[in-house]
Amino acid sequence: MVKHIPRGCELCLKGAKLVLFVTGLCDRWCYYCPLGETRKGRDVVYADEILVEKDIDVILEGRAIDAEGTGITGGDPLIRLNRTLKYIRILKDFFGEEHHIHLYTNGMYASREALIKLKEAGLDEIRFHVTESNRHKIKDAKILGLCAGAEVPAIPGEESRLRDLVLYLKRIGADFLNINQLEFTPQNAYQLKERGFELDGPAAAKGSEETARKVIQWAESEGIDLPIYYCSSSTKDNMQLKMRLLRRLKNVIRPYEEITDDGLIGKFLVIPKAVLPGELRRRLILEFGIPHYMSRVSADGQSLVIHRAFLESVLKFFPDSSVVYVKEYPTAIRERMAKIPLRY
Repeated sequence: MVKHIPRGCELCLKGAKLVLFVTGLCDRWCYYCPLGETRKGRDVVYADEILVEKDIDVILEGRAIDAEGTGITGGDPLIRLNRTLKYIRILKDFFGEEHHIHLYTNGMYASREALIKLKEAGLDEIRFHVTESNRHKIKDAKILGLCAGAEVPAIPGEESRLRDLVLYLKRIGADFLNINQLEFTPQNAYQLKERGFELDGPAAAKGSEETARKVIQWAESEGIDLPIYYCSSSTKDNMQLKMRLLRRLKNVIRPYEEITDDGLIGKFLVIPKAVLPGELRRRLILEFGIPHYMSRVSADGQSLVIHRAFLESVLKFFPDSSVVYVKEYPTAIRERMAKIPLRY
């Protein structure tokens, strides 16, 4: 379909890209915008799922996933240009010049001055979500020496518009076109349904993939060698997100936890009846020689988290204890996905 895909996409598919959300502010209203209420229209910064309060939070999350690059997004990051420039410099300084940084923008604030500053700060790749009236901003970026292209959703019924964009990108020597599958989210579902779009599977809009495939096949038949990459909603969920979480999991898992078959963090919670969890832990360490790093009292103070290898010993000496097995996402907030009682 294409000879290559953008470097930013290569790293994203590996789960090696930190997603840096620099602001939820945006002066363009897109009915298909997927942003949730905690981000849309809010001037907040997130590193993956972490609300950034200090610059070090960005570095720590990058290290947690062994990031080889960063995707800067929003909102429109160029509304907060100085903030965006600051983070580009911080990331390049800490992770090195080889740390690949790409940025998404609608182009409204992509002035020549802004583009020059982005290039000087070290931006490696810029992706424009453009309209016909401002798509010349891609050409401006190319003239300044930036790796630049477009990234747009495949909207059913707008195949001709996509073809026109392909021809324009080819004419100006753009580096790529990324076409994303149009997705239903809780935030945009009403707007999409009002316009007659239907669900195709868990989240995709019916006809979106077909539209993208037709445009790609047309470009191939016309001999257009512009790299065009189609990214489906399932690719984002099943590859990009999953691979990133697996990378994070290996760095954040604790000695008393384990990796489950489905790529989550699993752990045993022991709820003693005769003693408090803290006292139970102390006795296990002092009287039974269980290493201190193989257990801890839970955050709520109601249970003892302990490694699987020592569970049988605990229940032998404290038979009245209850046991629960939990599974959690390896994110900073550890969303709990399952809670399975094993012993009442």
